[in-house]
Amino acid sequence: MTTHTVARIPLHPNVRRSPYFDRTLAAGAVDFMVYNHTYMPIDYGRDPREDWDALVERATLWDVGAERQTELRGPDALRLADYISPRDLSGLAVGDCRFSPVCDDAGEIMAECIVLRPWEDAVWFSHSDVDLTLWAIGLGRWLGLDAVASEPDVAPLQLQGPSAGAVMEAVSPGIGTLPRYRCAQLQVAGIDAVVSNTGWSREAGYEIYPLSSERAEELWDALLAAGEPHGLLVTGPNIVRAVEQAISDTQYVTNSRVNPIEAGMEAMLDLDGAPFAGREALRAVRERGPARRTIGLRCDGPQFGRMERFWPLVAGGAEVGVVRWAVYSFALEANIAIALVDATVPDDATFAVRAPDGDRAARVHPLPFV
Repeated sequence: MTTHTVARIPLHPNVRRSPYFDRTLAAGAVDFMVYNHTYMPIDYGRDPREDWDALVERATLWDVGAERQTELRGPDALRLADYISPRDLSGLAVGDCRFSPVCDDAGEIMAECIVLRPWEDAVWFSHSDVDLTLWAIGLGRWLGLDAVASEPDVAPLQLQGPSAGAVMEAVSPGIGTLPRYRCAQLQVAGIDAVVSNTGWSREAGYEIYPLSSERAEELWDALLAAGEPHGLLVTGPNIVRAVEQAISDTQYVTNSRVNPIEAGMEAMLDLDGAPFAGREALRAVRERGPARRTIGLRCDGPQFGRMERFWPLVAGGAEVGVVRWAVYSFALEANIAIALVDATVPDDATFAVRAPDGDRAARVHPLPFV
């Protein structure tokens, strides 16, 4: 296995740090992304295959304290949540979780979220990189609803991999009875937290939301100790496994102005139910048909390196789309990519990905790849 020696990148004093930040430095974090105005560690200087193996074979612990919560509280919290989401959330019961995009008035994706209802009077949008709380405050006031939107002091961790259940059982006995896409307030290593059976992977896994940062490092240490017999590895969110499983993150600034229909999410939208932000725009897309669609590609050539910007996708000598995610798949032992392409381009077109090191021939591959 290749040994990587990487120096930690310089950091800035005006970007927030999660309560686990010092623990991630101790674990060897060398590279970070800024996500919700917060540093999130994404690289620990290892061969990426080592991190992938740990996720698919054992257990991994991620600092995702940058994954912020927009909390809606009050008698109208669920009504406001239902307006923010294009999914029907009117039946979201206490303890339920749902994946949902959030759209602006143009129907374009602002964020992808896990929506949780941990208590009767509260709904959380655990959101990707956008100032969602400001959006929720504005919508709540415009609608005149009795609900307060705020960002609580809740910095989650993700525990992902086939041994995640065994690790959690050691610090929170009985956790194995929590079904997929359910959440509950529990004691984890004696610390009050909301735990959901969800995560940014399709492996077994949990998201752990301590109800304050005061004992966050204690929680980290307890999970690390419980994971040691299971070969737990501290990593960042695993981009390779996510792309293999067609899990993406359409952040507002970098989402190519994509709507949920173009992103392949039409089945989860409730376009004919109660009003929500962006509904009329999305109805118009449905009526005329989307201008673009999302496809998977299997690509030739040497292993893809790190993607630092979107890459053009060409067919017949003309640019027909953009590659938004590209990695080397360890499961398929091939380069793979997720692209947004003109809806009129057929699957059997002769595609080429314009990577920084030259064009790569590419063929459509079903999503998810694995």
